[in-house]
Amino acid sequence: MFLIYKHLLRATVGPFLFGFGVTTFVLLIDYLYRYVELFVEKGVPFFIATEFLVLSLGHTFALSIPMAILIGVLMGVGQLAADHEIVALKASGIGLDALYRPLLGGAAFVMICLTAYNHFVFPESNHRLANLLTDIGRSKPLLEIRPQVFAELNDRVTIWVAAKDDRTGELRDVRILEKENPEDLRPRLTTAVRGRLIPRPAEGAAVLELMEGEIHSLPEDNDPARYNIVRFQRHNLFVRNAERSLEESRRTARGDREMNLRALWTAARRERADQGQIRANTADIAARLTTKEWAILRPDERAGALARGATGGSQPRAFRKAAQAGVRQEVEMASSSAGVQAQVLASHQVAENRYMVEFHKKFAIPFACVVFVLLGLPLAVTASRAGRGVSVAVAMSLYLVYYLFLIGGEKLSDRGRLDPFLAMWAANIVLTGIGIPLAVRAVRETPFPRCPWPRRTRSIVEGVEAQP
Repeated sequence: MFLIYKHLLRATVGPFLFGFGVTTFVLLIDYLYRYVELFVEKGVPFFIATEFLVLSLGHTFALSIPMAILIGVLMGVGQLAADHEIVALKASGIGLDALYRPLLGGAAFVMICLTAYNHFVFPESNHRLANLLTDIGRSKPLLEIRPQVFAELNDRVTIWVAAKDDRTGELRDVRILEKENPEDLRPRLTTAVRGRLIPRPAEGAAVLELMEGEIHSLPEDNDPARYNIVRFQRHNLFVRNAERSLEESRRTARGDREMNLRALWTAARRERADQGQIRANTADIAARLTTKEWAILRPDERAGALARGATGGSQPRAFRKAAQAGVRQEVEMASSSAGVQAQVLASHQVAENRYMVEFHKKFAIPFACVVFVLLGLPLAVTASRAGRGVSVAVAMSLYLVYYLFLIGGEKLSDRGRLDPFLAMWAANIVLTGIGIPLAVRAVRETPFPRCPWPRRTRSIVEGVEAQP
């Protein structure tokens, strides 16, 4: 049996590596485009752009390995079935249940390794990638000019554009805020219908050519009557310090995808504790209001309040109206405070869901390796005669379904409409529910899994019910 297991694993290793290379390349296409853009169009040094590409592999590995296992099983076992080796094994008394053992064992080993990778390597890779992008943005602020986003070119110039052409550097609907110094509270506003960005790397600066615009400024005495507007057909704005040397920022703050399992669990517990404090604050607001209103309803308290009002010179009717107005104001203030607390509570719930989604994702994606083996073996035997192209197409279709489940569950969980555990594990649960009947059918070689209870039949001759 050891030789058979060795032969089976060897038959799946080649397709696994092929699938790993193909899926990694497909998932890396967007990063390759960004790499070429940084190196060729934006002038980022080669080694820094290459570091960006290498760090981007951390994200793709976590997704491409389960996909590669599915392709390896479909193509490897499918080739054995096409060569009638599966038939020969069955003729020797070795069923498909025996083939599951090495494949599930190998998938379990990959699952453990991938879980460790998601805990130790993946967060650090994402953290370094985020720091690198931050450093590139600081050293080359012109790269950060994007449509519908405010970008700081330096500590005195902020720009906003409605549209940008990266090839020609043309800008549309430009808004620029200029300060005399970083603490200036009266920035000069420059608007233009269109413009063009001309970098000058040798000088560490850039020139903004603006056409058909206005310059709005306020004098030092802050007199609105002296508000200045200068209209122009063409205006050049020289931006200093637009190109700076790359310096490591050593950013320590981490997002949810830059945390390991321990950090995610701690952050989720902290958000949960904050939610408990907010609920306690809301209950305290309601309790204080209820206690105060209940005290007013007591006859002795009400009589004392009326007596105090009469002593102060107020008429009882006017005093009651003033008291009712005060009660109404307190109720409105308590309602407004409770509404603010509810909004803060919702934000903490969203943050907790985001941390828990990432926590469960680090386990759910590696577990997909086992699920894909369970589902892939019967599909490989069934589609063995169709060729490798069909196997790859089936694998891509299955992984597309899995990925849609994953992305859809993450979005629903972030909006608070789905539990984080169910959001990340729904795909595994559904595919496992499909894979188990297929596996039982393939092992038993029956159209459907047999029912555990006997069926009642009617005898044709005697016309009475009988047990088979």
